[in-house]
Amino acid sequence: MTGLHKRFKDYSDLTALLRSRGMIVDDARAIPVLRREGYYMIINGYKDLFLDSAATQQSGGDRFLPGTSFEDVYALFRFDRGLRSTLMDGIIRAEAALKSLCAHEFTRAYPNEVNPYLNTGHYDSAHRKSAGTLINKVFKRILELDDNPRNYGEYGGKAYIRHYMNDLDGQVPLWVLANDLSFGQIVWFYQTQTAAVRLAVATAFTGMGGARRSRRLTARTLDSMFNRLVFFRNLCAHDERCYNAHFDNRMNESVAHAFQDLAYLLDPDDYWLIRKRLDDLVSGLHRDLPLHAQEALRQVGYGTGSL
Repeated sequence: MTGLHKRFKDYSDLTALLRSRGMIVDDARAIPVLRREGYYMIINGYKDLFLDSAATQQSGGDRFLPGTSFEDVYALFRFDRGLRSTLMDGIIRAEAALKSLCAHEFTRAYPNEVNPYLNTGHYDSAHRKSAGTLINKVFKRILELDDNPRNYGEYGGKAYIRHYMNDLDGQVPLWVLANDLSFGQIVWFYQTQTAAVRLAVATAFTGMGGARRSRRLTARTLDSMFNRLVFFRNLCAHDERCYNAHFDNRMNESVAHAFQDLAYLLDPDDYWLIRKRLDDLVSGLHRDLPLHAQEALRQVGYGTGSL
């Protein structure tokens, strides 16, 4: 076997390594955390804010700023976990609203047709190819149109889909089917719609009166918002670092912008509950990480006018 090999390190080896790099570590507190959360997730994920760049460059390996403790890095890790949880709760509500409004407005446009979402003619002409892919790879798979049991996929066990398929001669209303779509799939559906349906959904969001009522939402604005929210939802769902993430590597599309999107998409009461949780997280970060909180929040985009 050739090449470099990462030697196994026990938890005490890992804390010794951190101390050799200048971190203050209490094994009694750090080792249980490392055992539960993993060294890679905490240290590799959140060390950057605490590195001494000059000393790191000079030594050729990580060196921490004087006074940095394991508790500091873990505090940023916990803040980010709370940020993901809070953002995810808001995105789930926005996802539910998009599913409901798409189902309502699309079905209202084609009220007399069974499963109109299977008809490519009901989609925007510029997106017919994309709509065909959506129909064949998503909708038909869910509906399990092939009655051969060997072709029953993961959706074969969805009782509510099977109920409509069996009892209503294959008719499954979009408001039922939408429940089985992922966030990315319902955004995909929305973005392939005709201008009339897209405008109707955008107008409905505006009419619901989010926490920021003064802005009239357009279909293009919704595209931007939901593209951004799909990115952050996937990041949150996979437990990835969130506080300094940017959609599509655009520095002006930070986590703060995702929270800003929710102000337009959620019921005002729901949004202010989300916002209070965010503000509480920020207060906790200032308390637990006073020397680094400002820089961490700058990377979040908090307090820059986005929120």
